[in-house]
Amino acid sequence: MKNLLLLFLILYCSSSVSFAQPRVNMMFRDRLPSTVFYGDTVRIPVQMDATVHWWATPGSPPTCQQWDLPPGSSLEYTSGDCRQLTDDANNKSPHPFTCYFNIVIPGNSFKTVAGSLKYNTCRFPPHVEHLFFSPTFSVRVIPHGISMSTIPIQEATANIPFVYNLKSAVKFYDENVKAGFPAYGIVTPAERDGLHFDQAKFSIVGTPTRTGTYLFTVGAQNTYGTAAPVEFRIQVQVNAKDKPVFKQNYPIPGALPKQKYSLNLMELIEPQAGFMQTNQISFRIDPNSSHPGWLKISSDDPTHLKGKVPLDAAGKEVEVTLIASSNTGGDCLKPLTLKIPVACDPAQKPVINSFELEKLAGSNIYEDLSGYISDPAHDPKITLILEKVEPAASWLSISSFNRMVLEGTVPDEATGQKYLLTMRANTTIGGNSEAVTVPLQISIDKNLAPRFKSSKPLLPIVYPGQPYTYDFVANNDIYPEYQNAPFEIHFADDFIPPDWLRLQENKLISDLVPPDVVNEDIDIKIVIKNIPGGLSEEYLLSLAIMN
Repeated sequence: MKNLLLLFLILYCSSSVSFAQPRVNMMFRDRLPSTVFYGDTVRIPVQMDATVHWWATPGSPPTCQQWDLPPGSSLEYTSGDCRQLTDDANNKSPHPFTCYFNIVIPGNSFKTVAGSLKYNTCRFPPHVEHLFFSPTFSVRVIPHGISMSTIPIQEATANIPFVYNLKSAVKFYDENVKAGFPAYGIVTPAERDGLHFDQAKFSIVGTPTRTGTYLFTVGAQNTYGTAAPVEFRIQVQVNAKDKPVFKQNYPIPGALPKQKYSLNLMELIEPQAGFMQTNQISFRIDPNSSHPGWLKISSDDPTHLKGKVPLDAAGKEVEVTLIASSNTGGDCLKPLTLKIPVACDPAQKPVINSFELEKLAGSNIYEDLSGYISDPAHDPKITLILEKVEPAASWLSISSFNRMVLEGTVPDEATGQKYLLTMRANTTIGGNSEAVTVPLQISIDKNLAPRFKSSKPLLPIVYPGQPYTYDFVANNDIYPEYQNAPFEIHFADDFIPPDWLRLQENKLISDLVPPDVVNEDIDIKIVIKNIPGGLSEEYLLSLAIMN
């Protein structure tokens, strides 16, 4: 009888509860990065091997699973059996399973994300919890190192004040300021004929006292690094034709009571081809017209109108008259009077949802961004404001015909560049949205990378004592063909050609092959470049010489 009772108890317990212990092991599948650049994302690949048994006592709550991650990180499934990522409490199969996932750390703020991943099988009382940990990790978000962009030759007018803000020439200037590493300018000479470097304004300023060429060497440094200096030339001349012109009927974004107001005045200027490469524009308020005292031209950036809106301005329209001035043309012929509406219901301000853009080099951008904007006021006159582009991109702007469209033609030199676009949306009812920074990646199309159609291109034989010409365009040796994607052919950087041989306008040319050239092949190394596909690999071509 006792044996029967003992057998009954054993069968009851085995059908009511499982006492198997869970086993979980997490390991990193690659070397751990210690840093990530601001704006980029780092992914730490993890392998998780687990056997998790669920308690099944009648009447008990089901087993759950919990993750704890360091603030600023998240999980991303990649492959494998990952029931622990989906909290599949109904799957009580105890057999081992393996999950592959990433710990994702976005570099969207300057901080250190550190700790370990904790997985909790979270047993309910009276059972004991089981906690499992990954190895620890630590990733610090850092700014990109500053570097100097090539500065186009600037034009100025003698006896007219000149200002050139060097911030636009320092790549990732604002990013480093945000990270707490402001850049300091290094300019040689510090002063020349009325022009000097003002560290507080980070600008070369002054009134040139002569015409001709001014040459400076400019660089920058901060506690995080040093940017190699570049030449900065200013051509001072008398030139009255380059006067800035204001756009007509440009929609002016409204303001919010008790909030800061900022307007990029460059959006009000009619674009002129090549104008901003050799000019800079500054603005001032017409002293002969009335304007609200809270509106001023920014002392940090003379291309922005700024101020804090008082409460009693709600529902009103304020006016301010502006004068635009360029270094080469002086003041504009006709000032512009702005009428700025002050919103009456800030609770209905629009919201720009986060998104990313990617375009190809040489492409035309015409991107309608209205789908990324939520407007509770449903204002048909909603406008998009492009406040800042870093690095600077004068070829990119909001369309003057459709204020929700980003447009521009991507230049060849932008290939591979990542731009950060700071935007706001505005309505007359709700005012400005919060600023959002959108990444724009300029990519090359690898399918259009230039290359020879033949795996072993053949060139005509070279005869000593005779001229030689070979036209790569006319012979259709290269894909994509020239009429579809114009290309340029150059000798490779590490190749020094014979002094009697040159590449010119995609032609291999010798005015006269020397008569004493030896009877052996000459190898030449070339590269091909086009706009949509970028730079080709190096090609080794053989010139056969026949005596």
